[in-house]
Amino acid sequence: MKKLLKSCVAYYALAVIAMILFFVVQLFRSDVTEQLDVRGWIFYLASCVSHAACLGIIPLLGSLIPTAFGKNKIARWIGGVLLTVLLYFLWLDSNVYAIYRFHINGFVMNMVLGPGAGEIFAFSPMVYAKEVGAVVVISLGAYGAWRVVDWMISRKGKCYGLPLLLSIVLCTLLAHGIHMVSAFQCDFGVMTSARILPYYYPMTARGLCRNLGIKEGESRELTTGTSVNYPKHSLEVVQPDSLPNIVMILVDSWNKRAFTPECMPNACRFADENTEFTNHFSASNGTRSAVFSLFFGLSCYYWEDFEAARVKPVFVRRLLDLDYDCKAYPSATLQNPDFARVIFSEVPDLTVSTEGETAILRDSQLTCNFLRDLPALQKAERPYFAFLFYDLPHSYRVPAEKNTHFTPAWEYADFASLNNDTDPTPFFNLYRNCCYEADLLIGQVLDSLKNVGALDNTIVILTADHAQEFNENHRNFWGHNSNFSKWQLEVPLMVHWPKGLKTEMPKGEKFTHRTTHYDLIPTLMNELGVANSSKDYSMGTLLTDTDDRDEELVGSHLNFAFVGRNDTIFEQLPGGGFQVFTADMTPLKDYHVSSAQFDRWMKQLNSFYR
Repeated sequence: MKKLLKSCVAYYALAVIAMILFFVVQLFRSDVTEQLDVRGWIFYLASCVSHAACLGIIPLLGSLIPTAFGKNKIARWIGGVLLTVLLYFLWLDSNVYAIYRFHINGFVMNMVLGPGAGEIFAFSPMVYAKEVGAVVVISLGAYGAWRVVDWMISRKGKCYGLPLLLSIVLCTLLAHGIHMVSAFQCDFGVMTSARILPYYYPMTARGLCRNLGIKEGESRELTTGTSVNYPKHSLEVVQPDSLPNIVMILVDSWNKRAFTPECMPNACRFADENTEFTNHFSASNGTRSAVFSLFFGLSCYYWEDFEAARVKPVFVRRLLDLDYDCKAYPSATLQNPDFARVIFSEVPDLTVSTEGETAILRDSQLTCNFLRDLPALQKAERPYFAFLFYDLPHSYRVPAEKNTHFTPAWEYADFASLNNDTDPTPFFNLYRNCCYEADLLIGQVLDSLKNVGALDNTIVILTADHAQEFNENHRNFWGHNSNFSKWQLEVPLMVHWPKGLKTEMPKGEKFTHRTTHYDLIPTLMNELGVANSSKDYSMGTLLTDTDDRDEELVGSHLNFAFVGRNDTIFEQLPGGGFQVFTADMTPLKDYHVSSAQFDRWMKQLNSFYR
């Protein structure tokens, strides 16, 4: 029995070696090698060992379990079959990744198994022969490995299990440690090579790295050796006749049911007096992804690659080229998520945080900071861009004396008590009281802009990063970041647009066509003298363009979805599965995506890769 167990461990070692070689070959099939320095190579090789060791557990268990019952022949057959399937799956996945830049997932499986698969995957007989040949070669290798194992055990009598285990542990610690530092320093080679390995998620710890005093990477853009294609063409610009100031006010986690005259009178008054887009959707259900989409005009699907390649939003660069004085007034820190580096790294003297122990104190302080700076900004000869980001509705926390406008209201957000039968009223009233206090502060900003005469030449945008759900679908969803229904995506958007600009937005107009966060940057760039098609640098179009949009891509690279015109949700789940939901989050079983849809989605998903 001891000899048989040694054989299983030796077979596991050979399986790991085979996968390591496969991963190395896969790296050389990519364009990442020229970006790898010594640290990058050490990371990738260590990651190959670590990840192969994890995947190799599948054939190891398949052979160990029968061996424990004395079924040696069965153990060899099962181990060989599992290793063959595993290696062939990795082979197929590498081909999918080379084409689509993501690994096999629910979308791909839907195309392979669903109707109309032949319309996309139309293979010639030679291709099928090649795949059959690959299976034969892999299976011969998988079963031939048992012969090598027998030779090793009979000749050496050892399986070298302890050195193997120590090597795996060492490589795992090394790989995750290097990635932790490299992600903090934006090492493109390390971060991009990690994505080559299927279903591999190494550790990041930016806060820890910052606390340890590790030096951050320089803010420089890589122009060669990357797969990023943003913008698709160099910007064609002209000097605008006039440069409007831009004030963007963002409310974290804004549920549209709180956008009422009783709860948010200042925001409603602003909407009535200016231009409102009543059918507006965020590009994600979380802050990180939504703010990325606001400033890049693209899906947060690109965050990791853009961060690694140190690509910056063309909107911010255009502001700086036009000598805008760019200011940030955040309540929550801009370093987590790291907007300070990914979006604003080129902005000089950036304010990344605001003093205050609670959201209401920070929100009040950022309001005071902006009102303090506003007179000087108005008198200066330079145009200015101001980004105000309020956090109160997201915090669910106000002092007891301010938690009385809407009653009954919880004293605090008791998340542990939430379930599908919970009465949302007191929880929602607590939230509305937070929105009411945020609206008072926003009202001070809007009134001050009016009083100093800024509105004659200032674009003012008031919207949210994403929405906030209170079980409106009655499926026990609360908060955000848990689904892509309208209750986590649809947000208010109202704009003050001065007269005389290229885009016309009549005061009092309410646009009812569907718009998205992707549309904000093209609309602003149009006023900043950029002549390119919006498709060169965004996934959107002008806010005032009433043409139907394609299905909207929402989410991030781990969990994304396409939301159709009737709010049908086609979601790629974090675990790799694929699920279709109706607008109210009812699962649709046996739903298959058409080949035309799939092709359109893949083009949209990868439109800013080379």
